[in-house]
Amino acid sequence: MLEIMLIINFVGMILLPIIAGFYFARKFKLPWKLFLVGGLTFIASQVLHVPLVLTLTSTFQSWGVIEYALILGALAGLFEETARYILFKFILKKARTWNVGVYIGLGHGGTEAIILGVLAAIAFVNMLAYRYIDLSTAPSIPPEQLQLAKQQIEAYWSTPPYLAILGVAERIFAICLHVALSVMVMYGLISKKHIWFWLAVTWHTVVDATAVYLVQNISMIALEGIVGVFALISLGVMLWLKPKFVDLNVEALNKPDVIKQVTGGV
Repeated sequence: MLEIMLIINFVGMILLPIIAGFYFARKFKLPWKLFLVGGLTFIASQVLHVPLVLTLTSTFQSWGVIEYALILGALAGLFEETARYILFKFILKKARTWNVGVYIGLGHGGTEAIILGVLAAIAFVNMLAYRYIDLSTAPSIPPEQLQLAKQQIEAYWSTPPYLAILGVAERIFAICLHVALSVMVMYGLISKKHIWFWLAVTWHTVVDATAVYLVQNISMIALEGIVGVFALISLGVMLWLKPKFVDLNVEALNKPDVIKQVTGGV
């Protein structure tokens, strides 16, 4: 049963964003390249973000749990929202519709989900292999780490089946967040209300910091419930902003000939 749930988890993380990408491409009549651009924006945002976090993690942790959570959340918000701003400001200069903002956000969050799904699949294959071999004969495991490896493998295969599928639920919630953040950053740019960029950074910080802080203090089910509430709030903000794009007279850009012009240089 656990094996099935683990497979459903990483397959869902990989396939759901792709299915959603196809659906919204048809619904919004937008090219797939916008989904890919959103994904590349996520990857670009991590080029400096990930090395910085890996380098300074021990320092951040020494400051205390709350400070550590806030720093991680703030860094994620600053790097990812800045990457979105650069994309909309300097690359997709004519992409000014709510639909494009949603689709870019889907590509951003969807790519993150796909990458994490692939990593989860690799971990599953490795753990499956280690489960049925004598670890002392595995050349990839140093003798001094043998006991730790055994504990990690035992913990992996002791995961309750209902917890094994939480990854895909978390990615769905995260995609909702990324979609809303993309719309917020785009709206701030086209309305010239820069407060919306900082609201996006702040909201990203709050969500990530809360998750980092609570992961050691409450059950995973409760944590995902809280993240789910954040996702619903994010969707509410995204839908609330939709008519404001109409007020700014940008929905006219949804015409097919303009969409071609918008995406032709991507």
